[in-house]
Amino acid sequence: MNGTMPIAMAQTAPDEGAPIAKDAIDPELVRLSRPRPKIGVVTAAGLVFLCVYFLIRLSPDRKFAGAPIEPDRVAVADVTGGNVGTDRFVKLEATELVMSHAIRASTNKTGLGLRVAPVRGTGERLWVAMNGDGWEKPQLGAYAGRVRKLHDLPFAPSIAEYAKENPRPVFAAPSAVRGAFGTGKLESVTGDAVSIGDSDRVAFDTVDPDRTILVATFNTRLPSKVVWQKALAAAGITGTSFDATDMTIRFEVPESASTITTKLEAANLLAPARLEPKTQHFDTTWAALRGSSPAGFVVQGKTIPDAQIDLIGLYVSREIPSDAYALITDERPEDYWYVLPITIALAAIGLIFGWALVRAVKRDLLPTRA
Repeated sequence: MNGTMPIAMAQTAPDEGAPIAKDAIDPELVRLSRPRPKIGVVTAAGLVFLCVYFLIRLSPDRKFAGAPIEPDRVAVADVTGGNVGTDRFVKLEATELVMSHAIRASTNKTGLGLRVAPVRGTGERLWVAMNGDGWEKPQLGAYAGRVRKLHDLPFAPSIAEYAKENPRPVFAAPSAVRGAFGTGKLESVTGDAVSIGDSDRVAFDTVDPDRTILVATFNTRLPSKVVWQKALAAAGITGTSFDATDMTIRFEVPESASTITTKLEAANLLAPARLEPKTQHFDTTWAALRGSSPAGFVVQGKTIPDAQIDLIGLYVSREIPSDAYALITDERPEDYWYVLPITIALAAIGLIFGWALVRAVKRDLLPTRA
């Protein structure tokens, strides 16, 4: 034959078990299906644990979310006595706060945080946590909110540390202070029991009955300090001037208020003047004060009769009781509407992975039956 003739060669399938060329595709592998993903015991158990953990953590919020929209009216004594369950929506009537003991609390560095103040007469076993914004409308007499244990709140450690490290003023009558000389314990005017240490600071003010502050007002007849001094001298009043302004000037006069009033009336000077008591401040420690004599409180070498003292201030560091409660005024049941959907989702995820955990245990840990 003169030329080359094409030869048709039939392509046949390779024999079973025959080697596959390097660049060829094995048809047996193409037909294989991918194995189903398996959830291991550790993964399933971990997710079940997380679901249960968050369901437990959400339990207080879930309970509060189901509370009635209108608060239950309760007494302060019911809360401190443990007769009111936590996570209830309640309203405290006729509640007076000790705002001098208020503590500002916050869980972050931004924002105004909360003002947390104890309720008067509870021994700091009940606190009210209010919004820290001073421009908000004040709540007077009645506070509504959620009842919680104070130590369960995120800001509890910070206010406990502040209360322990920073002395706060407590006021008591002279008779209560004198009665505490032997015991170191007294009852304050708020009804709280207070323990005092020797190093605690004590301070009080007294009114000096023999000295008076005369506040003189300038007018067309008495326009200056010099004119006032001449008018007072003519009336038989001698005093030391201080604290002058454009409208007034003060004089400290070593006479009683009744005597000065009589002289001002006689000189026709009572109208443009007014009288203020002269106070004297005393500062000492409890160790020094409790050595006072029955004749009066001895401070700075002076004996002040009990009758001249209205209240005595004691700066005492006090720890917040471990069983204290808090009323959170910014929380309402309707604010927690999202808790129920989250609970349902967590429960569904927990059931799914609980079922996966059972299958994984049977597959990986239990012996296979012959």
